[in-house]
Amino acid sequence: MAVLGQAPKPVAYLTDLRHLTTLLLHLAGQSGAPQLAPWVSNLAEEADARSGERGPRWGLRPPEQPGLRAEALATADGILTAPDIDTAAARLTPWTELTPTTNDGPLGWLADRTVMTPTLTRLVMAARAPHRRLSHHLDTHPGGRMPINLNLVPQVIPHDQYLEHLHGASTSSEDTVRLFASLSLARLHPDVRSWTAAAEALDMPGPMGVRCARACSATMLISADEWKSKIWRAGEETDRRDYRATEAEVARRLNSWRWFEEWRRHCRPTTRDSSQPYAITWQWVHVAHANLDLSPVWRRRRPTAKDRACYRRFADSLDDHQQFELAYALHKRA
Repeated sequence: MAVLGQAPKPVAYLTDLRHLTTLLLHLAGQSGAPQLAPWVSNLAEEADARSGERGPRWGLRPPEQPGLRAEALATADGILTAPDIDTAAARLTPWTELTPTTNDGPLGWLADRTVMTPTLTRLVMAARAPHRRLSHHLDTHPGGRMPINLNLVPQVIPHDQYLEHLHGASTSSEDTVRLFASLSLARLHPDVRSWTAAAEALDMPGPMGVRCARACSATMLISADEWKSKIWRAGEETDRRDYRATEAEVARRLNSWRWFEEWRRHCRPTTRDSSQPYAITWQWVHVAHANLDLSPVWRRRRPTAKDRACYRRFADSLDDHQQFELAYALHKRA
């Protein structure tokens, strides 16, 4: 037996199982619960018969039907025996989203319906985390799932679309919000069920998606519905092209010089050879709209502060004509 990936004491497991089952039984009385487990519908008749002002006291007297008790216990066991806290929280989130609105708030309502053991407290707090709640909304909201072409979603929503639709939606930095917008668009795909999968779908490391989602969703200033509407409009106005192909095209320039020499000769003869990696990174960021940290010039390592500063210095030194020609140079033969 393992609880959240750790071997528990048997007594602790049984205690957690009992109190989590009690919480699920109370949540099963909320609207929308029958969609989460088959046994919920069988609970309704007994709950109605035992309802007083406060409703059934499942922690004091469990359901009469042995089969129903077994199914509720099995659901709780499936959450507790998840391999890690993230998986367990993802399984519990659909249930905690049913928590009714009260003066005590959702955590107050949940704590009033069961005994919050240390494990259960940790699990409920993880399930109620903003990034997990937003992902649940994107997964289950009517019309949330769309046949979106993931190749048409850049790793980072362009600056212009950020200014038009996303500025002010979060207190996070512009770079974080633009990345999170792309990850959220990827979450609308029917096959993408986690922030890790969203990042990987856009050819980024999975942990980057989780870190960004945790950071940005916690600083949201708008509702989940508004966020979904804004990212959809931003995505519609982003250039329609295969961004994975564009990323690959930029990466191929890493060992190519002719395009760089032509650009330098026509646009900025004083540019040094050492600026070639920064020119590639500029194309990566401004043409492929890909994440700066993943530029192929870093060769799969995280860029240092010096790397970033040197690139920023190069990018800031380009005038409009030089930028236009550098973008155009990407589509010439290497």
